[in-house]
Amino acid sequence: MPEQWYSLSGQEVAAVLQTSLERGLDDGAVRERMARFGPNQLTRAPRVPLWQLFLEQFRDFMVLILLAATVISGFLGEYADAVTIMIIVTLNAVLGCIQEYRAERSMEALRELAAPEARVIRGGLERKIPAAELVPGDLVLLEAGDRVPADVRLVQAVNLEVEESALTGESIPAKKQVQAIAGKVIPGDARNMAYLGTVVTRGRGRGLVVATGMATEMGRIAGLIQEAGGEETPLQRRLGQLGRWLVALCLFVCALVVLVGVYRGEPLYEMFLAGVSLAVAAIPEGLPAIVTVALAIGVQRMIRRRAIIRKLPAVETLGCATVICSDKTGTLTQNEMTVRRALVGWHAMEITGEGYEPRGDIITSLSPAAGERQLFFKIAALCNNAVLTRGEIPIGGLFRGPGRKSPAWSIHGDPTEGALLVMAAKGGVWREELERQEKREGEFPFDSERKRMTVVYRHKDGSLAAYVKGAPDVILELCTHHYRQGRVVPLSPRDREEILKQNGEMASAALRVLALAWRRLPAGMGEFTESSVERDLIFVGLAGMIDPPRPAA
Repeated sequence: MPEQWYSLSGQEVAAVLQTSLERGLDDGAVRERMARFGPNQLTRAPRVPLWQLFLEQFRDFMVLILLAATVISGFLGEYADAVTIMIIVTLNAVLGCIQEYRAERSMEALRELAAPEARVIRGGLERKIPAAELVPGDLVLLEAGDRVPADVRLVQAVNLEVEESALTGESIPAKKQVQAIAGKVIPGDARNMAYLGTVVTRGRGRGLVVATGMATEMGRIAGLIQEAGGEETPLQRRLGQLGRWLVALCLFVCALVVLVGVYRGEPLYEMFLAGVSLAVAAIPEGLPAIVTVALAIGVQRMIRRRAIIRKLPAVETLGCATVICSDKTGTLTQNEMTVRRALVGWHAMEITGEGYEPRGDIITSLSPAAGERQLFFKIAALCNNAVLTRGEIPIGGLFRGPGRKSPAWSIHGDPTEGALLVMAAKGGVWREELERQEKREGEFPFDSERKRMTVVYRHKDGSLAAYVKGAPDVILELCTHHYRQGRVVPLSPRDREEILKQNGEMASAALRVLALAWRRLPAGMGEFTESSVERDLIFVGLAGMIDPPRPAA
């Protein structure tokens, strides 16, 4: 099968996979392909049993020397020494074994990236099946909130955006298309593909499964990790060198004692026993245990910093690192967009709190008029398709009891929209409460060309309003008025320059800035078009957001 599926049209992909863009595969084809390609699962390296982990601790050269010393001590009748050395060696093995076993168990919990279920069309009928039963050629349905169950070549995309940080590290969702892409591109640039483990944040689509299991991009990464061979750390090399020097030294001392004793007329057997005893006494029995304990302490310190160390010697390797190359999104940052600053009615606001928990203060030296501030938060909440949840429960006015211990807050949808939704909640404005009074009747979704999103809402009293957000320069081109001291006044060229200056200052502080605006529409407007809705807007304010760094970054 070709690997560059993105370079083929949807019809060409269907022809290669011998499937239908309307009906999908039939049951017979599914059975044949399941037997050929196997289940859609990432294979794992065989789990090392506990007894094998224990025996691997005896492969170290210093430990082998101590085992030899134990045997020799027992042969010489020094049973106390033999037992002591054996206890030290066993304790060292137990400590290393327990630590590596715990690390493996922790890693198992981090490997669950595959979606548990998938929606497919087979034989013309929509079905929900376990994701492990997907095969190449299946026609998969995707919508906001779904985790992509396999590598998919998209054949339909309606405002489809996919968050691919698990694969590329980028938190900003990628906008998807269905057109073929010429040339060779990396997975992050293949806009007509959706990859296993990524998450749909907006829109809907359908696509043909082109790779499953270990043949997916995520599977290739897993395979590379499993195939990576272990190398000796600097500490292991030094201990190995020390062990070899000790063996050479002990053999030299043993030979020297025997030769000197024989030269002086002592019995050969007694001199041999004396030389061996002296050599055994020179071996530092406690060294491996001391090293293991020191490394175990390092592992525990790393665990407190939320880092899992699979092999004890890796702690020492990390200590030798001089340069660390790290992904930023979700590693150095929290992967939770947060609004930090806002400009409303020419008054700057600082917004505290991090993450998606709607808890924080709104600090301003001169507060904007209450109506402008509430309108700003209202636009942020309504011109928005993200969903704020606590655990798996969408949060509205009924779920905000103070002091209740519940699961973590999270966002389903675009992280940027999530940041605006949380900001509005911090200001006491909740979309669920607003939508009891107003109902959405139209939407012009955001795209890279328009650089804005517009929604139309009708109030219970019959009035219509359009709420808009987007790039500041684009929104300002559509605005004719703005708020000053609680009044709507014309937007002058000087005002535009000042707003763009404020936008530039926020951007220079590493903030991503969006402008918010609105307008009242004629109550009798029957058809909503971009040209009739997105004009004569009233500029309301700017929101500056950032993906905050982790505290330990």
